[in-house]
Amino acid sequence: MNMKAALILSSALIAASAHADFIGATLEAGAFNPDSELTLQDDGSSPITNKSNMDGERGTYYGIAIEHPIPVIPNLRIQGTELVSKGTITTTYNGSSVNDAAAELDLSHTDYTLYYEFLDGIFWLHFDAGFTLRDYDGSVNIDSDITSLNAVVPMLYIAPSIAIPGTGLSFGAEIKNLSIGNNSITDTTLKVKWDSGFLFGIEAGTRSHDVVLDDIDGLDINSINDGAFVGIFLDF
Repeated sequence: MNMKAALILSSALIAASAHADFIGATLEAGAFNPDSELTLQDDGSSPITNKSNMDGERGTYYGIAIEHPIPVIPNLRIQGTELVSKGTITTTYNGSSVNDAAAELDLSHTDYTLYYEFLDGIFWLHFDAGFTLRDYDGSVNIDSDITSLNAVVPMLYIAPSIAIPGTGLSFGAEIKNLSIGNNSITDTTLKVKWDSGFLFGIEAGTRSHDVVLDDIDGLDINSINDGAFVGIFLDF
């Protein structure tokens, strides 16, 4: 190895050692209470339809993100959402109302996301992208007739944002999406964040979580969950 190559390698190792200690973490938690709409239909050509407008009963979220300076290894983000809505669901037959029943929709889930930072503050722009494994631990409960919604699904993940210099404010989005055949899940978050500059910050925005599932225990399930959220975060 010649002297020039040795100097370059030494400089790279020194730089890598200097940056290896820069591991960051972000913690977040907050409340999300959307309005929910649930439509159920027997799989196939049945004329029986169940439809309800529901109110969020429990809607909380938490998250932790761990980032590091090693380019080839993705960063990790874990997020959990407890999302339970209750209401009355109306059964119709050929368009005519038949009866009403108590309904509970549980779409609680945990997301495990591996992502890369493709832009990290260049012209105040940030752009993350990767994959999410979403672990649903939920159910649909119609008058104690329970249909399980337990499943692990892969989703695409993108998260663009832009910071406003000198204000601590940033505006961003998080989009997670899956579409396979007649099944689709779209989870879109639009948020504004304010960073105090002393580890602590607040965030608020809107989230839309839409689920279309085909033939789950003989049911076609369509659920729309839209609402506002507010939370806090710690950035280390």
